[in-house]
Amino acid sequence: MAADDWSDFEFERKFLLADGVPALTDADPFPDVVVQSYLLSQDGYAVRVRIHGPAPAGIRGLGSAAEVIDAIGENITLATMTAKGPAAGGTRYEAERELDPLVASRMVGFGHHLVTKVRHSLWLDADGWIIDEFLLENAPLVIAEVERGGPVTDLIIPDFCTTEVSEDDRFRNENLALTPYRGWHESHRRELAITGPRFLHGLGQNRLPG
Repeated sequence: MAADDWSDFEFERKFLLADGVPALTDADPFPDVVVQSYLLSQDGYAVRVRIHGPAPAGIRGLGSAAEVIDAIGENITLATMTAKGPAAGGTRYEAERELDPLVASRMVGFGHHLVTKVRHSLWLDADGWIIDEFLLENAPLVIAEVERGGPVTDLIIPDFCTTEVSEDDRFRNENLALTPYRGWHESHRRELAITGPRFLHGLGQNRLPG
């Protein structure tokens, strides 16, 4: 691979939103619902099958991932299989390819380690952000992510971001599929009250908006 070929890497930073979904997500009138199944998750390596579709009305009231998949039905807009490697400094190996939507839906439906979330997309300053509102076993988790084509440096961090979790493995989706947030969010809330917010340094200057 050429030194400047980053096509099989992702560069992102992730932040916990302790106060829930910010009101500015109303600017995205058509959020997606995402259901992803992990075929492998070990030592930072993961293989994932994922489907996206328009979030149907009443999505937050559904009681299982199977019900969410049924609600998406044939309205899948993107289906992928992704292989990931361990992450370091906001960089992670990622190779992805699209799948036939019906095949991907069946694969996700057969899975045992699932993550389900509503995904909102918005632009802030020069960056595109996604805000993932996790459902079912991972509620009430809300995570904001920013991704670029290269290292995410000199980032303007929105004030709705409580603390950075880019290098906290507990918040990786494959680990949330195995150990859902609902079972440990109270202990993490107490932990955060003691440690206070943390943000990565060494990736340029973290800046506040405005």
